[in-house]
Amino acid sequence: MDFDQAILDRHSVRQYEPRELGQDVLQKLQAEIDRINQESGLIIKLYTNEPKAFGGLLLKTTVHFRGAVNYFAVSGPESPDLNWKAGYYGEILVLYAQTLGLNTCWALLAGKKEAKSDLDEGYRNVISISVGYGENQGRQHKNRPVEEVADLEGAPDWFIRGVNCAMLAPTGRNRQAFRFEREGDKVRLIAGNSTLSQIDKGIVRFHFEYGAGKDNFTWIE
Repeated sequence: MDFDQAILDRHSVRQYEPRELGQDVLQKLQAEIDRINQESGLIIKLYTNEPKAFGGLLLKTTVHFRGAVNYFAVSGPESPDLNWKAGYYGEILVLYAQTLGLNTCWALLAGKKEAKSDLDEGYRNVISISVGYGENQGRQHKNRPVEEVADLEGAPDWFIRGVNCAMLAPTGRNRQAFRFEREGDKVRLIAGNSTLSQIDKGIVRFHFEYGAGKDNFTWIE
């Protein structure tokens, strides 16, 4: 499976089979984590067989996690762009996991205690992502009308592809609270300023880049 298929197939999964990640899968995940950490400056760690991270009452009864014992903890040095970088690079890892036949779900409140204890001063844990073999494959989220997200009238093909790919990105509570504006071959991504919206911004940003092709445009920061 490549990323094209992973983007189509990947949905949030919160219930997992009691099946361990094999050594081959663990090695592949760690190699990708190492690559991402080197490129991004983040500190992403994979925790396995740790049931406490998703064992809180809220995560069990409201978010309905079950059997989640493996997760990525996405952390990094405190900076203004840490939250969106966590979303951007975390989504790359999510899609890579999907290509290995795994399922995932973003979880803002999980694994905080465990991840924080492994961090030096000046570093912050942003979010965790459960990973494992799902009891199901999840389901597609509902989309906002695309005209609320971007003006596609007269837009070039690369922009349309980018927006369509962004519409498949996971966002907090499936709100898709973002918008694209285009000025020629320059694109602005508008999102909120909260932690969650900035994480969403990073996830959506990666999807847009993947669909549009990074060589076809530049970001307006």
